[in-house]
Amino acid sequence: MFLFVMNARRKRVALSLVAVLIAGLGVAIPVAAQTVVIEDGLIGYWSFDKDTVKGKTVADIWGNQDAEIIGDLQIVPGKFGEAVQLGGGAGARIQITDDIKKAELPTEEMTVELWVWDEQFIEWGGYMVAVQDNGAFEKGWLLGTRWKAFSFALSSEDADDGDGLLTYLNSGNSYDVNEWHHVVGTYDGKEMKIYVDGKLEGTSGVQSGPINYPDRVFFSMGAYKDDNEDFVLKGMLDEVRLYDRALSEKEVSNNLEAEGLAVDPAGKLSLTWGQIKAAAGR
Repeated sequence: MFLFVMNARRKRVALSLVAVLIAGLGVAIPVAAQTVVIEDGLIGYWSFDKDTVKGKTVADIWGNQDAEIIGDLQIVPGKFGEAVQLGGGAGARIQITDDIKKAELPTEEMTVELWVWDEQFIEWGGYMVAVQDNGAFEKGWLLGTRWKAFSFALSSEDADDGDGLLTYLNSGNSYDVNEWHHVVGTYDGKEMKIYVDGKLEGTSGVQSGPINYPDRVFFSMGAYKDDNEDFVLKGMLDEVRLYDRALSEKEVSNNLEAEGLAVDPAGKLSLTWGQIKAAAGR
């Protein structure tokens, strides 16, 4: 199913186009109740659907942070639509920016969310990363793995011991390779949480206060990348989203079932091309 998903900047145009199509069909289209992605606080959304990837550029379909494919990566069938496939090793990633001054990163609170198909859980796995973890120097955040556990790491200003301090919050359960999993890390300024497939897997109150960033990051997807590490995912990523607030457990459960964005800002119309085509054939 191809969802009618558009950048926020194009929503009014998209809504008008749908209205024209419906008017042209001359029929009433029943809109099935469909779960859509929570938009409140959303600052970045990389779906990897083929129409959002042009050459080496991956569009941010919500915000203004298009990413660049580094290495020989493939766009393949994913959890929803298409996904990006990485082959492991080193030297590949989907890089948003390596200039932290240009990065639009959450500061007080955050949620990082994605679907992942991991073929080989590794000790230092990175799915979405804005971190430096070099010896005692530990700043930023990441969502990835620690062996067979999923892991959400974050450094805050209140927990800073002089050169930063990361807390790696691991899922309470281990997981098998070669399966799709919905993985979410949240931070509300006082508490970190990690969810896997809609289930709360761990919490930590070690970190508090604003997120503590380094002066330099490789803000990327698909690799644990900092100044002295480069560990690439062997597997697939899909539906990567970043928020500047902590989603609630209910909102995480909503996004577990979501298949795209609402067409209009109020979320009142959520048509798919399949529904339009089906109505046209009546």
